[in-house]
Amino acid sequence: MPWSSERFVGDIVARLPEWRWEAGERQRMERRVAHLTAALGVLWGETTQDRWVCFEETVWPQWIAGGESLNGNLWRWGTWGAVLTRTVQPSWTFVSTGRISQWTQRLPADDALRIASDEMRGLLAELNWVDDPARDSARWTALRLLLCHGLARVEDITDDHIQALPRTKGLDTLDGALCHAGILNHGPARGATRKARRRQLTTAEMVAGANIPERFRPVTVDYLEEYRTRVAPAYSTLRSTAIALGHWWRYIDQEFPSVRFCSDVRADHARGFLEWAKLRARAVRRRGGDDDGTHERGTAHVWVLKVRVFFADLTCWAAEEGSPFTEVTPPFNPLGRRDMVSLEPAKIRRQTQARIAATVFELERELPKIRAYALRTWQAADDSHQAQTPAATRAFWDWALLELLVLSGLRIEEACELTTLDVLRRQLSDGRRYYLLHVKPSKYDRARVIPIGDGLGRVIAEIVRHVRAFYGAAIVPPVRAWDSHEKRWRPSAPYLLQTAAGHPSVIDEGTIRARLARLSRAAEACRANGQPLVLRPHDCRRMFASEHLNNSTPPHVIQALLGHATIDTVLIYAKLYPTTLVEEYRKTLHGIYHRFGGTDAFKNPTCEEWRALDQACSMRDMGTHMCALPTGQHCPKGLVCLGCGHAQPKKSAVPIFRGMLTSHLRVLEVGRHAAEPAGQIAARELEVERIRSALRRAEELTDDVAAAIESSA
Repeated sequence: MPWSSERFVGDIVARLPEWRWEAGERQRMERRVAHLTAALGVLWGETTQDRWVCFEETVWPQWIAGGESLNGNLWRWGTWGAVLTRTVQPSWTFVSTGRISQWTQRLPADDALRIASDEMRGLLAELNWVDDPARDSARWTALRLLLCHGLARVEDITDDHIQALPRTKGLDTLDGALCHAGILNHGPARGATRKARRRQLTTAEMVAGANIPERFRPVTVDYLEEYRTRVAPAYSTLRSTAIALGHWWRYIDQEFPSVRFCSDVRADHARGFLEWAKLRARAVRRRGGDDDGTHERGTAHVWVLKVRVFFADLTCWAAEEGSPFTEVTPPFNPLGRRDMVSLEPAKIRRQTQARIAATVFELERELPKIRAYALRTWQAADDSHQAQTPAATRAFWDWALLELLVLSGLRIEEACELTTLDVLRRQLSDGRRYYLLHVKPSKYDRARVIPIGDGLGRVIAEIVRHVRAFYGAAIVPPVRAWDSHEKRWRPSAPYLLQTAAGHPSVIDEGTIRARLARLSRAAEACRANGQPLVLRPHDCRRMFASEHLNNSTPPHVIQALLGHATIDTVLIYAKLYPTTLVEEYRKTLHGIYHRFGGTDAFKNPTCEEWRALDQACSMRDMGTHMCALPTGQHCPKGLVCLGCGHAQPKKSAVPIFRGMLTSHLRVLEVGRHAAEPAGQIAARELEVERIRSALRRAEELTDDVAAAIESSA
């Protein structure tokens, strides 16, 4: 609308009689509007909005700095009169400087902004995880958002509006309320996570982001489109392929600028790429990311392999009738098998195995300290009745995430996708129930189930209890989660890992990595050379395999539990590298069974034989106590019997427990005086608590119950 001072004043003054005024305030507002009109009249702009933008950029900063001195803060009245009557559309910078709560109280009940304020109050009242100050901040943020974007209703707010805002008080609560009401079609997220969300790139954008020279972009785009259709539609795979091809084409552009087309590439051009890729990969790893915007931390072997597959696919597809790749494909693959051998994959494999073996040795020494420190920290916060404080919540989730990964052996992406629906209940023929954890397809697109033991069951139960307490609900409510690999929203589901930061959002992979790293540093975990040991999610998976192998779990069972494609990976985790280990082990057992039992040793047992075996293995004598776990069954405590619910102490072992308690207390005091790491102290304190618990249970017995159970078994 063209600028007219008379129309500007008239539009504002015509709405003022509907507002709620105290005595003399309406006349005061009219004077301030006239003052604002005079300020706008000397500014540049053909329309009213143009002059307002100029006013915000030049005059308003001077007024804020104290250049305007009309009766205290009354100079703000004219500007807010223009904004609230929607005569002008302000910027976020302007609306964020005023107390909008005071101005909305003056608006009539039928004003759109007043209606939106009441609607937001109702939406925020449904959130029981925020307090009243947070609700008020979210409501005022929503109203400011409506004003600066010229929106009339709360339903008009989109995710783009939320994303464009700077860090603002109440924005996370507003995002959660809009998601809860279904206005935003995604799950709630906090500021840093919300800003990190990026949409999927198109194939052309992917190629441009990989900094591929212009003359090679068409063939790369066509290849990725065909690859998406024929081979793998996964976004992360396409992204890594585009980045690898970006390295290849930049190498060709730098070293052989005379190569103008893909069909001109020959084996002579590819020979130097191997050394170039090695140097490039080392530089990327040292910097922690690429300097061309790709942020790819790959290896030379991966890049060369993807380039070789690229030319192999082109050669195969170009042979088809009417293929668009016929004119752009070289006569043969420039990267042959010998080129791959020159990367020394066997040497790389040996180095990887040695590094994993050293890591497992250090984890076996330090991980118990980290677990004990996490447990003691959470118990200390829980015992002090501080369950609602941020520190207590942080301590709980540090313990829960660590124990979940260690006891389940899940990959980090598999843990993030767990829901309450993945806990399956089954029943044996004798009526006993057991539980399984369903793991969704991840690395090899194959689902699997793992048994839930006592330790893992307790962790899952504590997580469910904590999440339900956060929402004040009887069930874990469904939320939507962001897939950081595929850059899209997952379906709404009752995810287990949510509400870690006092916010109804799902825990992402970055949060898990950061928590484990911070926890290991707090526990003062160290490597053999004295350097800090930073715990990573995959280290928990390695320890799962190592502990099960140390407890004589067959390797093929561990392979099924971990979801490995081959058993060789399990043997790497176990620090065992012979490829014939399992086969030779099976041959040995087969010979022993045949020698002692003959052919009957390989027959299926009858029901009576199973029943007799089950009765004979119902209890185990552990010396100081009886164990209720059947003989041969995996112990979830790792044979740490003291403090276990399956252990029934013997009254005759009271003197032994007293001696153990005295000895452990003495060692604990020595450790404290020697300033041992916090994780080691926590582990020693946990041992003392277990011994005290066993001693207390044994002293409370009037008879030796364990002996009575043993005699009746």
